[in-house]
Amino acid sequence: MSAGVQRRWGSWGIFILGLWALVLVLVALSRLILLSAIVASESDLNLSQGQVWTVFVLNGLFGLAFAASAYGLWTLRHWGRLLFMGSIIVWAIFYVVALFSSGELSAGSDYSPGSVVFNLVPYLVGLIVSVWYLNMPHIKALFDAKEAENEQNSE
Repeated sequence: MSAGVQRRWGSWGIFILGLWALVLVLVALSRLILLSAIVASESDLNLSQGQVWTVFVLNGLFGLAFAASAYGLWTLRHWGRLLFMGSIIVWAIFYVVALFSSGELSAGSDYSPGSVVFNLVPYLVGLIVSVWYLNMPHIKALFDAKEAENEQNSE
């Protein structure tokens, strides 16, 4: 890894997780746009106002949380690391539950085991890899060193 990248980002993995957080911001925003289009089209979906607003608010909160965590990761802020791990855990749980409760992956559906795995893998692998990576001792040390440097500079 080049010296400039080491000084700026600390690690390519942190940079990649920050990019992934930005992708998740775009996913949340696209779901907001899709939800707006569905509501505007007055389709025959049996959605209550409560369900629509719940999904709308959750995607808005996920978008804000991932945007803030991308900034926190790229600036090596300890809160950014914690926010990203918390957000990704809640995000994965929410979407895995949504997959099963929507009927798309229910027992009566015609999905094969391969299809179930294909739908679950992005959520579970992303969760496991990001939480595992951000808890590695040398990665945590980068965030701790940056916090110590920030405290020293503020004195």
